[in-house]
Amino acid sequence: MNVDNIDLRLLRVFHTLAESGGFAGAQAKLGLTPSTLSIHLSNLEQRLGMTLCERGRNGFRLTEKGERVHRATKRLFHALDDFRIETASLRGRLVGELTIGLVDSTVTDSRSPIAAAINRFEQRDNEVHIRLAVDRPSGLNHALLDGRLNLAVAVFPHHVAGVEYETLYTETSLLYCGQGHPLYERIGAGLEVPDVTRYHFVARAYSLERDLAAIGQANHKASVENMEAQAHLILSGQFIGFLPEHYAAQWIAAERMRAVQPDRYRMPSDIALALPAAATRSNQLVRAFCDDLRAANAAR
Repeated sequence: MNVDNIDLRLLRVFHTLAESGGFAGAQAKLGLTPSTLSIHLSNLEQRLGMTLCERGRNGFRLTEKGERVHRATKRLFHALDDFRIETASLRGRLVGELTIGLVDSTVTDSRSPIAAAINRFEQRDNEVHIRLAVDRPSGLNHALLDGRLNLAVAVFPHHVAGVEYETLYTETSLLYCGQGHPLYERIGAGLEVPDVTRYHFVARAYSLERDLAAIGQANHKASVENMEAQAHLILSGQFIGFLPEHYAAQWIAAERMRAVQPDRYRMPSDIALALPAAATRSNQLVRAFCDDLRAANAAR
């Protein structure tokens, strides 16, 4: 078929249905009623002369032809986005969407260049929708590889093939205990700290091997996926665990946490800019933001 504006609208509805896995998710994203979505889908199927999906009591499922049309639709929209970006760049304007991944609990880090980089980027002539996503390092790696993220800034304990990493700065984590923990009063009184391996230890799942090796522990009684969960367990007074210095500072100031032998239990971690190995080198948005990120980092 010859594609016109109406067909593009129908294809966007179909794309949203396929990406959302059905009518409920697409309804929330598009603000359309199920009956309107169904009409648009039927109109597209008539235009194409094929059934794109099965819908009914058994749920929503793309047909084999629907899967192929979905893949072709994604290629079409990527091409349209590339065309929009290219023509806008000829006028010196940045357009499109920039998706940035971050690891959690870095907003308290005064050395983080993210806010300053966004400030620099927003001073450029642009019509860019910025989307920030927070995830654990492994999730960020996967999102970079499958195209859901343009770039990410995080601690990456494990590097994966297909992603390039550029160290920006180093974050330091210390071992902490919370008020009520047996070590808390000993530290406050300046008493010797006994062997820490006798106490319940909470490890960060994405940094498990490093956390255990850092204190000579063979196992752990609890594990977490993010820093906030880690802080909750430490603040319970029942666990010791690692936190970045900048993140723990608020509880240190409130005398709800204390560092355990900070000269001995000190764990540096590189905060890195991560990019898909080749896919984003031609993306002007990504290049511009990375330039601003590096400049903001160098200025700190």
